[in-house]
Order: sequence, then C-alpha cells, then structure tokens
Amino acid sequence: MRTEAAGTAVHRVLARSVCRTRMTRKARDMENLEPSGDGQPAYGDLLRLRELLDVACVHDENVDQVLFLTTHQVCELWFAVLLRHLDAARAALGSGDGETAARRLEQLPSVIRVLIDQFDVLATLEPQAFEAIRVEMGDASGFQSVQYRELEFLCGQKDSRLLATKGFTEEDRARLRRRLEEPSMADTFAEFARDGAEEPATPRRSPAVAERVRRALLALDEAVVIWRARHAVLAERFLGGRPGTAGSAGARYLWRVTERRLFPDVWPQS
Repeated sequence: MRTEAAGTAVHRVLARSVCRTRMTRKARDMENLEPSGDGQPAYGDLLRLRELLDVACVHDENVDQVLFLTTHQVCELWFAVLLRHLDAARAALGSGDGETAARRLEQLPSVIRVLIDQFDVLATLEPQAFEAIRVEMGDASGFQSVQYRELEFLCGQKDSRLLATKGFTEEDRARLRRRLEEPSMADTFAEFARDGAEEPATPRRSPAVAERVRRALLALDEAVVIWRARHAVLAERFLGGRPGTAGSAGARYLWRVTERRLFPDVWPQS
C-alpha cells in the first residue's frame, strides 16, 4: 500500500536472519562444550575461558599495558552485547512487538554504565604510563573500533565517510556497508510509532507501547551522552589540548561528539 509495507517486509527478513544465526551459533557452541563429571558443561568450558584468555591481552610483561588493553577488550565485548540487543529490539519492532523491543532496550543503559566505569579503571594510570602506552600503540586508535561504528550506524547516526577510516579491513568495511544499507533503529521506531497511531491498538503495538519504547531509546541516548562526556574528560586529563592517538583532535573532538544524539527525534522538541 505504501513504502512502509516494503520496510516492514525488510524487518521481517532481518528478524528471521537474526533468529537463524542465533540457532546455528548456539547449536555449534553446544557441540564444542566438554561435559563435567555429571554430564553438564563445566564453568570454564561454558564461558570458553581457555579460548578467551588465550586471546586476551593479559600476558603482556607491561602491567599497565595489560590494564589498558584489557579494558578496551572488555568494552568491545560489551559493544557486541549492545549490538545483539539492538538487533533483537529492531527485529521485534519490525514485527510489531513493541513490548519485547522495550524490554531489550531497557537493559542497555545499565550496560552503558558498565562502560562508563571502564574510564575509572583507565584513570588509575600514571601519566607517564599512559604516555608510554601511546608510544607503543602507534597509529592504533579507538576511532578504529568497527563495532562502535556499527552501533552508531545501527542506531541511525550513519556516515559513509567513516568507511575510509585508516586501519579498517575490507571485512570491516563490508560490515559497515551492511549497516548503512539496513533500516536503522531510529527509522524502525518511527515506522512502528506511525503504524501504532494509524492501526487498531494491540497489547504489543499501541501509542502507550510506543511511548515506552521512546522512553527506552531516550534513556539509552542519555547514557551514551554521559559515556561520551566521561571519555572526553579522561582524554583532557591525560592530553590537555594535545592531539589524540593517530593525530585526532583529542579532547576537543570528543567534546564535540557529546553534542550528537543517536535518536534526536525522541528528545523533547522545541
């Protein structure tokens, strides 16, 4: 009947794809688990601890660098969790299930608060230790976090120019192109809210449910603003007005980023 119908079809395909991927991964992972004495997977096997610690940056001789790199690895794990939840929430909205979408979104500000706490860990570094780590990192930068860019694109803050970021592989760029082409969370919510206002209300799709989702998106966006501000404060503490890693504008750039909103339409409008 209208372009929204095509968009809804896309969302249904996305939902089925996410479901199939999860089922395949779960089956594969369960096959690789080693049972404990009672036939149940042991704690270390369930968490893949041997594999995780093999690739973790915990074996470096430089203790400060262990702290710095492990903190960033932890952040990337939480980015993966955020992506999974946002994908699930978007798929739920696309199928008209605002209740499930709201529940997934309402979990995410707590995850962001954990990410904010990571900056408190980094703040324990002595200035000279931080400088030594900067030298060791060379041109490597958090600006090159593919998952972080995925999060921005998935939410709706898309910028194709970022595909040219130095350090991205072709696989990285392919992931980001897919995110650019997908419907964003912001687009999906706008369609959900519009359809909920035009069609008969159901327990999972109604103006009240749409308002719950809007509030969840607002809470997530607010948490991200605080996370970005904490990042800027830490960068200013260590760098002052100097350039950041890989020649970025450092704290000045990070402070500008705090003015952005992932979901500008869910904030009160003037």
